[in-house]
Amino acid sequence: MTTTTPSPSASVRRSSAALTHPHRTILKSFLYWKLFLLAIAIGSTLVNDRAYDTSADLLLIGDDEPLSVVDGNGAAELVRNFGKRLVTRFTSWDAIYFVSAAKRDYVFEQEWAFGTGLVVAVRGVLRALQTLAPPLPLTTSPTALAEATTALLISNGSHLLASLVLYHLTLLLPLPGSNSSPFQTKKLALLTSLLHIISPAGLFLSAPYAEGSCALFSFLGWWFYARSCLSDAEQDGTAAVPKQDNKGGKRGKARNRLTLKGDINLLLAGLSFGLATLFRSNGILNGLPFAWEVFTLLTGLAVSGGSTPPLKTLRRLIALGLGGIFVAMGSIVPQTVAWLRYCPSGSLWLLNKFLSLSPGTTSSASGVGVSGTSGVSGSGSARGYGGSGSARGYGGSGVGAGVSVGADTGGLEGLVAQEEAREWCTAVVPSIYTFVQKHYWNVGFLRYWTLPNIPLFLLAAPMLAILVKSALDQLSQRSPSSATAVVTLNSDRKDSTSPPACGSGLTSSLDPSSGPVKSEAIVTHQDPEPKTTAHDQRMQILIRSAAAEQILLAVLALSTYHVQIITRISSGYPLWYWWLAQQLIGGAGGDKQDKQKNKKLGKGIVVFMVMYAAVQGVLFTSFLPPA
Repeated sequence: MTTTTPSPSASVRRSSAALTHPHRTILKSFLYWKLFLLAIAIGSTLVNDRAYDTSADLLLIGDDEPLSVVDGNGAAELVRNFGKRLVTRFTSWDAIYFVSAAKRDYVFEQEWAFGTGLVVAVRGVLRALQTLAPPLPLTTSPTALAEATTALLISNGSHLLASLVLYHLTLLLPLPGSNSSPFQTKKLALLTSLLHIISPAGLFLSAPYAEGSCALFSFLGWWFYARSCLSDAEQDGTAAVPKQDNKGGKRGKARNRLTLKGDINLLLAGLSFGLATLFRSNGILNGLPFAWEVFTLLTGLAVSGGSTPPLKTLRRLIALGLGGIFVAMGSIVPQTVAWLRYCPSGSLWLLNKFLSLSPGTTSSASGVGVSGTSGVSGSGSARGYGGSGSARGYGGSGVGAGVSVGADTGGLEGLVAQEEAREWCTAVVPSIYTFVQKHYWNVGFLRYWTLPNIPLFLLAAPMLAILVKSALDQLSQRSPSSATAVVTLNSDRKDSTSPPACGSGLTSSLDPSSGPVKSEAIVTHQDPEPKTTAHDQRMQILIRSAAAEQILLAVLALSTYHVQIITRISSGYPLWYWWLAQQLIGGAGGDKQDKQKNKKLGKGIVVFMVMYAAVQGVLFTSFLPPA
């Protein structure tokens, strides 16, 4: 009697092919999704040719060119005009601020509410093109069409790269549902990456916005942080064992290795998180794992009685401290530039004291940026952006417009006496960002809690629930473990339990009853109460930090932000993608009924994401709320 092996189904074959070439799968999925969103934008442009707001038209096209896709003679001109109109549709809402600042630097006070990362990136790319190649007509145009197009390319490129980085980040982590086999690990990583592609942020990851770049550098920072933990774990795998004296007694306990490679990766993680903060202010929440690990390290030192080598501990603390500073610098640097530019009582005093300017010197010669907006008129009010800034003396007649300090003004001290400092300049911690958010957009604690905003809270409710649910599920889980404990041992060494969390400095407990084993032996046994492996333990501080910052983000969005933005700023936080991917493959455990329930929940969330992104695309390109 012969038996035949059933051939795998088509779905299984497709799944296997996708996992065999994950990068190709991610790229194809990315292109399909972007074409879907592009079709929505094209349809919106054709149906509603003239948008309600004309700011993008004036900024990108100008007054002398046709504004309608049906204007013009000939197919070439029709296509060119339609391409311009399509770019203007993507340059809606806050994208106006990013593109206009990239064209002529920051002029108006309220423009500083929008991160400088995208502005600097666009200006840098265009300057590089002008340096490496002959000046292109587009780059020398008086309109901002070149800046808008460059910002579109940066946003889309960042979205693709973020998806790829998230895939490789997920491969490093001991997430529930991923440690049973390499196949499951790759499947979870690929699902996570694909979920980021169809994020409910939708067109905000394609338009000239900072969400895509913030996500890219956030995921890259988590990847470096995971590499730091793995660097220490690799060292512990061979070094975290007790030494024997000549009588066979223990000379000391195994130490948790704090490697130089791990410290370097921490610094790179801090730099990446700092760049994420430069693009979007909420990127500063990524500093949480640094603070958490410093606390854990100091606590471990107290518990262990100083058994960790002091030099390595000090080096790790320095690395963590510098990493945290790098994260904060993403916010501090632009705030300092704005303070020097707009606060005469501070910036001009510094110029006078440290640059020793004479009364006849022009302040713009210092190169500090006080006159960086010279020559720009207050025409922003006619374009729908920056109008109120001119009324405040910024961009028209304030310090930001450029000031010549002559003898008749009494020098810098005289100018300081003439200028009226803004409210935020004299604050204990001067921040133009928090002032502008409060003054122009009424952002603050419970300020958004009004009856007309109830629909916006309802709109944000699904994403808030996903963020909180995924974070609480992770924080309530025990350390990931497998039913099989695998320990690699070296010759003449004894087994020990796994070292503690990444960089914690706690010592390993030893089993005195364990005997010597053979060289390079791999001991595999079934444990009714599985122990957490070294790799799992060292990743817990990272994963739990990601969960904690999600809860903090949800609380801030609910209590302080314009709550509807949570659907787009959540795109830069990885943990809820991991959680949703776990639901789609049945969850981390439970019986068959629980797995089916988890899959149903995951599929429902995916449907919501696709539908939300589609509807949002129509509203966004038609300049309709919410945005």
